[in-house]
Order: sequence, then structure tokens, then C-alpha cells
Amino acid sequence: MQRICATHIILFLFLLVCGSTRLQAQQPVVITGVAPFAPNEEIRLLVFDDLLNNIPTVVAHDKIDKNGRFKLSYPTTDIKMVQLAIRTMKAEFFIAPFQSYHFNITADTLLFKLLHPETYGGFLQITTEKSDTAELNYKINRFSRHFNRIVTPLAFRLTYDHNRNAYDTIYRQVADLYPVVYDPQNFYLSYIYYTMGQIEQFVDRRIIFSKYFDHDIVQYNNPAYMALFNQQFSGYLYNSRHVPKELLSRTVNEQPDYLTLFNEVGRDPALTNERLRELVIIKNLGEWLDHEEFDRGNVIKLLKYIQVSTHFPEHLPFINHILQRATPTNEEQTAVVFKNEKGRNVRLNQLGDKPIYVHLFQSDCIDCIREMLLLKEFYETFKDHIQFVSLCLDPTRATYEQFCKTYKGVCEWPVLHFNGNYDWLMENLIEALPDYLLCDAEGRITKRYVPAPENGLLQYLNTLFPPETEENNNPLFRNNKP
Repeated sequence: MQRICATHIILFLFLLVCGSTRLQAQQPVVITGVAPFAPNEEIRLLVFDDLLNNIPTVVAHDKIDKNGRFKLSYPTTDIKMVQLAIRTMKAEFFIAPFQSYHFNITADTLLFKLLHPETYGGFLQITTEKSDTAELNYKINRFSRHFNRIVTPLAFRLTYDHNRNAYDTIYRQVADLYPVVYDPQNFYLSYIYYTMGQIEQFVDRRIIFSKYFDHDIVQYNNPAYMALFNQQFSGYLYNSRHVPKELLSRTVNEQPDYLTLFNEVGRDPALTNERLRELVIIKNLGEWLDHEEFDRGNVIKLLKYIQVSTHFPEHLPFINHILQRATPTNEEQTAVVFKNEKGRNVRLNQLGDKPIYVHLFQSDCIDCIREMLLLKEFYETFKDHIQFVSLCLDPTRATYEQFCKTYKGVCEWPVLHFNGNYDWLMENLIEALPDYLLCDAEGRITKRYVPAPENGLLQYLNTLFPPETEENNNPLFRNNKP
């Protein structure tokens, strides 16, 4: 009989423990529930991996069955702020590793039908059958309600008068019930601590860094920490007395030089921590994309350099989102699929080789339909230069198809259905109708806000495509253009 020595047994147990740990780490968070008001609708789970730019990412989706039931799962090893979304109505909460959640979801059905229900206070209402006082969402919601009750009557004195006594009053009333302590390993305590920092900055910004950021740990997933970070470091480098304007101009505008910029910014006593310093630089570079004093192309080069050279992989989602916003060659935009009245898939880049003016509407929007009569005139004048598209945002295809039948003779240009691309609507801040945007021939959005048909579109199109005059139609003039 083969003998098994003690060393082999210990090694076997060690491997068994490591293997079970890996399996446990991969165990997904499971979210189940019922949403009886939305059968056959898609429910989406959005995770905030980027609290610097406050951009959520869809990580799971499911079709709600006829009885309102759904199930979503998402593997994570960290506490994350997430949203559940049905159409454009959302609810926000936190998930923790290895936890399961079961929700009953309700909504105001009238607001649910709106394009932007948040305008009127329309949110998904999520409840659980049993309240667990130790659960993170219960604790944070309880703290937030108490905090808001205290802050509301003192908000004016705090934000406009910068009254220290107002902050001290809030602090005492919070500290009577909740621990206000720095504990970076405890998500809940950090949420309380940095929420207090968000109001303390109104009375004494000088102490904010030393009290809240002079630590080694950056809490990327804690929304209270990142909210205070964004407030503290927005516009920081441009206004810093430690960073000369000449340095910024030389390292950004004249010759992109990230290493020099990084080292020189480190002279700021508040930015000696390299992790925090790089995060501040990334945030400020993102702000400089649309700053008139900085070369946009060079800012993009600096961000791309950090993207490939960073020692902090936690910063990559922030850089990627900034670059996606800055670079219109984003392939995700061209991949969006719409539907035509025959149910066939259509992408904007399949419509030809001209730029595209997109008119967004719903079939029950009277102003939207009236504008189509004006679009008909513009179509006749500019159809050789630009492609017109009307994109219907009706929640159901049936009403869209009925619209196409009713107005078949009016629209000579494509009328497409948005095909349930609610995330595309939210990403591009399409919140009220009618709305308009301009795309290139590949379907990439090149200008988010363009004039309306009855308010400046003619002048805008004449600027892009000047009408031919007798002079510029003359071959003699055409051949002698400067």
C-alpha cells in the first residue's frame, strides 16, 4: 500500500483551500425579483466602475417574464454602487460580494412611459420582504435619511454663509447616532466620514486635504470618497500656486511630456502620493479637453501615454471613458442597431456616404410631427449633401409601425425605430423631444446639439453646404479659387 506522508497531506489541504477560495471569489452576486408592471420589458444592471466620470456600465440584462420575474448575476470581489434600469427609469443601491438580493419593484406607470421620468421624480421603487438591519443598503439609507433631515434646515447657512457653527451643529447631531471615524477598510464608515467631508469643505477648504486625502488608500468604489475627490480636485492644477501656468503650457501645448508634468506636479505638498497625483492629473486632463487654453490633440496624447504606462491599473477605466468621450472614432457608436418598418436591422453607417442629421421623435409628440413638414423642405434642398433620418423613440414597435403607415407619404427619408437602445439614449443625454444630433457617414456622433428645423437649421445647413451662386458656378471662378 502506498504511504502518504504528512507533507503531502498538508500540501493537498493547502491546494484544496486555495481552490475553494478561487471558486468563492468567482461566485456572482445574484439579484432576483418581481416587477409586475413591466412584463416582457428588459431589465438591466449597471455598475459604477468609474466614479471619477460617474459613468455606469451595463454588466447584465434579462427579459422580465409575463409574471414579472427576473434574474441577474454579476461577479465582483468589491462593494459596488449599481443601478437597476427598466427603460429609462432607474433605482440605485449597493451590492456586496457573495450576497444575494431579492426585490419587489414598483413604479408610477404614467411616469414610466416618459422619456426622462427623473425630471418628475420618477424612479423605480425597490423593496425587500424582510429588513436586515445589518445589511449595507439598510444602514446607508438610514444614515442618509437622518443626515438629510439635519442638513436641510442649515443648508443655506452652510453653503452660502460658510458658517462653521452650522457644520458643528450637523456634526454633533450625526455623531450622536453614527461613528464619524476614518476607517478605509470599512465601506460603511468611510461613506459616513466622506459624506461629512462634502459639507465641511464649505466652511474650511484648507483642511480638506490633510483630513480626508493625506492617506495611502484611494477608495475608488466609495461614492462619498469620490464625490469629495471630484469637488476637491476639479480645476486643481490650473489654479494651483504650486504648478506654474508656464509648466502646463510647456508640457501640454508645446510638447506633450507626461513625465515632466508628473514630476513637477509632485512638488505640490498635497500630491506627493503618486497614486493620488496620477488620478488628479487624469481628472484635470479630462477637463482640459474642452478648455480653450489647451491643445485638445496633445491632451489626448497625454491620456493615451498614461493608458499604456500607468502603474495603477485601477485608473484604466477612467482613462478609457475619457478617451471614448473625446474620440469620435468609438466603434460602439457605429454598432448601434436600429429597426426599419419591416423589422430589419439598420445601422446608420449603412445609409450612404453623407453626414447624417438625426431627428428624434415620438409618434404622440405633436411638435415632432409638425417639424417633419419642415424637414421635407430641407430634404428637397439638401438631400445631395446630407442624409436625413427620423428616429422614433416609441417604447413599442406597434405604435411606430402605425406611424409609418399613417405618414408614409410625408417622409421620403428613412424613419427608423430606436429598437430599445435605452442605454444609447442615456449615454447621449437624450431626455426631451424633439431632439437632434449630427453623425458622420459612419454613424458616429460628431455634434450632439444641432439646430432645430424651425430654429436655425437652414442657416446651419447653408453654412455647411453653401448654395451655388452664378459666380461660383462659373468654371472660370472655380478654376481660379485661391
